[in-house]
Amino acid sequence: MEYKLSLEQFRNGKMFNSKGKFIHNSGYRFKMFPFKSNNRNTVLELRPLVGGYLCKLAGHKPKLVQVEELVDQLKAETEIEPGREEFFGEIIRQLFFETNERIRPLNLQFLERIPCSSIDESKIAEYLVDVLGDKIANKNVLEKAREQTLKNNNVLENAVLSKMQYEADIEIGQDIPYFSVTNALKSVFEEDFAYILEMPKQSTEYMVDLLEFYFFSYTAQTVLQLNKFMDGDRETITPLYFCLEWEKTSQGRLCYTDGWKKLQNAIKKMFAHVLVLEILNQTEAGSELVDYIKLSELISDDETDRKISGKIDMLTSCYRNEITDCPQMHELDKKITTQGATADSVRYLFDNVRVQFESTGRSKVYTSYSNEFEAYCHKYLKHRGRSGLVLNMSEELLIFITKLCIKNEEQMRLKDVFKAFERRAIFLDNISREHVANYYEKLNLIEKKSDSGDAKYVKRIL
Repeated sequence: MEYKLSLEQFRNGKMFNSKGKFIHNSGYRFKMFPFKSNNRNTVLELRPLVGGYLCKLAGHKPKLVQVEELVDQLKAETEIEPGREEFFGEIIRQLFFETNERIRPLNLQFLERIPCSSIDESKIAEYLVDVLGDKIANKNVLEKAREQTLKNNNVLENAVLSKMQYEADIEIGQDIPYFSVTNALKSVFEEDFAYILEMPKQSTEYMVDLLEFYFFSYTAQTVLQLNKFMDGDRETITPLYFCLEWEKTSQGRLCYTDGWKKLQNAIKKMFAHVLVLEILNQTEAGSELVDYIKLSELISDDETDRKISGKIDMLTSCYRNEITDCPQMHELDKKITTQGATADSVRYLFDNVRVQFESTGRSKVYTSYSNEFEAYCHKYLKHRGRSGLVLNMSEELLIFITKLCIKNEEQMRLKDVFKAFERRAIFLDNISREHVANYYEKLNLIEKKSDSGDAKYVKRIL
């Protein structure tokens, strides 16, 4: 497919209202994040949406079921001693329901039947399905795990499940999917997702930890790639340094210079990137979606570079003409660099969008969008005195990530464990690595094959 940016599509699309006035709408031609610029209900916990994620991955949604209706259906098919009907109903209520409509997540099959309780949760579930790994591969793994769960269930559990039906998710296929900016975490998420589903007793709890961590990690890597514009690399992880919760730190450490400070700076520009990419995808029918990286791949020669650059400049000029309350934006000049005409045009469009929001009364809208993700990031942050907030590796996170790294292997070389951390976008400097090694030793997880540091092995955590 060809990239055909269209001024006509831009003027007649959703970024202008019925009166011809420009509005900063996004997500109609290009979806990147599940956030809103005016959201008052920021999602900080993913536990309530795990069932929604699994259902969206499977391509269906649960039909709502009332306790009393289900109890009546089971009574009709079960031989119950006379006078014990009420006792039977109470057993069903206590074992399988937390409220009259909310099912108790006893295992994977029951977890799937807990729908998202809000549109915001549903959007994040949809986002996770679209961007975390290959959707078909993950769906196949889920199907196998569901079949295994049915085999492991007792008779009463399967009787209850037989009365809980699904229906097709009519939303599927009616909207554009979220665009995957980075593939760097794709394969490792697929591995970890499959591993978690292999543990029927722990899968419901670990699935929460898994999705919460990868929601943070994927979104952080995407934001960092966006800040590289057309120099980004879809297959490469940008290092983000953590420190251990119990270690001392300082402003000279990588966890300060190349950790939260770097990520926070990129997060603040999220909404500008969202709008720029919405504009860059105002294309003619049949054109493929592009992000900055895809745009760089489309430039094969100087002629193509100039052609695309010219189209972008036309839309930038149109955008500037529509903004009349930002003199700072109209003082901007396009910078010519050695990166190429299209790269210069993209950066100029971005600078106009950014300055327009940062210099006018719209700054609240601009910051509220990024604040949604920044608020979620606090799950992985800790205040460290003069160093301020830093990315934090808690004891619980360290144990969980170590489990994911080693999986069912009896042991893994310590240096390979740290490489496995980095596959999941967790980087540690030498001081933090020493603290991790000491922690493993306290748990009796280190086995030394010799006195060499390279011969240290970490045993599997049971």
